[in-house]
Amino acid sequence: MSITTRTAIAFSVSGRYMTLGLQFVSTMVLARLLTPEDIGIYTAGFSVVALAHLFRDFGLNQYIIQEKELNETKLRTTFTLSLIIAWSLGSLLFLLSGAIAGFFQEEGVEQLLKLISFNFFIIPFGSVTMAVLRKELRFHITTCISSIAVLLGIVVAIWTAYNGAQYLCLAYGAITETSSIVLLSYFFRPKGTTLLPSLSGAKKIFHFGSIVGVGNIVTQLSTSATDALVARLLGITALGFFSRAYGAYSIFNNLFASAIYPIILPLLSRDNKNSEKLINGYLKTVSYSLVFAWPFFSFLYLYTFETIRVLYGTQWDLAIPLVKILCIAGIFVPITLFSESLFIACGKPDVTLKIQIISNSVKLSLVLLASFHSLEAVCMALIGYFFTRVIAVSFYAKKILGISFLNILILCRQALPCLLTMIVPTIIANYLMENNIESIYLRFFVLTVIAAIGWLVGLGISNHPFYEEIRIIFRRFTPTKSSL
Repeated sequence: MSITTRTAIAFSVSGRYMTLGLQFVSTMVLARLLTPEDIGIYTAGFSVVALAHLFRDFGLNQYIIQEKELNETKLRTTFTLSLIIAWSLGSLLFLLSGAIAGFFQEEGVEQLLKLISFNFFIIPFGSVTMAVLRKELRFHITTCISSIAVLLGIVVAIWTAYNGAQYLCLAYGAITETSSIVLLSYFFRPKGTTLLPSLSGAKKIFHFGSIVGVGNIVTQLSTSATDALVARLLGITALGFFSRAYGAYSIFNNLFASAIYPIILPLLSRDNKNSEKLINGYLKTVSYSLVFAWPFFSFLYLYTFETIRVLYGTQWDLAIPLVKILCIAGIFVPITLFSESLFIACGKPDVTLKIQIISNSVKLSLVLLASFHSLEAVCMALIGYFFTRVIAVSFYAKKILGISFLNILILCRQALPCLLTMIVPTIIANYLMENNIESIYLRFFVLTVIAAIGWLVGLGISNHPFYEEIRIIFRRFTPTKSSL
């Protein structure tokens, strides 16, 4: 089945939103079944697991996606390298689980890591096929596979939590989700591909992975180190609150970035022989990112109390001031959101690595100092990290592709009308509802609807490029006179 770029994006976005809808419900349920300590234990363990996953992938999936002349031999070699790395990491994670639990001073981490290490032994059997499907923009297939897997994982997590599994319920859900992806992806493996072991051309593939993979590892290492520092210096419960605050902040990434990120690299790589098209394609992604990010973080900043209460309940109120600080960092996010894909697409993965090393070194230094003070200080340290990243990306974008910061400022100006037409009506509505509507759920719903309407009005008033995309979608789903 051949699909257009817009159709691929539509499948990717709709699939992601379907998954988010399921995860939204599960988050609300699990937040009421689990304690801050349970969440803290899982976050501590998962910070190590997430780092191990980056070593496991080591840029191999990105190699498949950007490779212009992909064949069975390259697929088999990529699969073999993935198998070797994943099984080694799974074994290492299982054997070191006790020592890692000792570092966090929490026995529950050991049991969690031993259980979830099983995922590393089965992931390679599905990851190669999923990467090929993404490369070919066959998101109608990946959407079905991912949605079914997520649903099964959530059902298992909630069921086991209800029956007293505590923090282990999240591990049971993760294993179920991974197993489902492996089984379902088997039916869509490229024809004639047996995925038998092969190391032909492994040096070239591993070289690419060593650049992209190390960069990803540096980023995840800083994230895991942040969680570890918070847990060690401020306590496991503090990590639970920090995790929930960062989870609220990350809603933007889940709603927007993660929905289209899988298709950005293949789309930009398609134009890497024409620098003008590549630059225009990247600036378009920044323009869309700004018009989504700034209104989102502004809304979250203004209505943090309502958001936290609706999402997590009353026991997480201490996360509210943390979320507000993180929203300030959100100002810088859209400017660099897809910069990694840009530099990889133009054949400069080493630049991505440099940016990651610079920005994450600053992040770890600031977080280390902040962890001796408070969670608020840690969140403020993250503002410094995002600002440093903007400076680094702007420098290399100018140096390599000639993209000036003025180009970005023009895009920022285009996003302002949507920001204003969204904020002003919600402030007025919130003032009118404050003493008239007691239900926080109803108030949040009304504010969200008003914000969405105001955002659409702003798109139309400013004639933003994304407004034309909405009109195209609307015309496709609106019957013409000839069809009536």
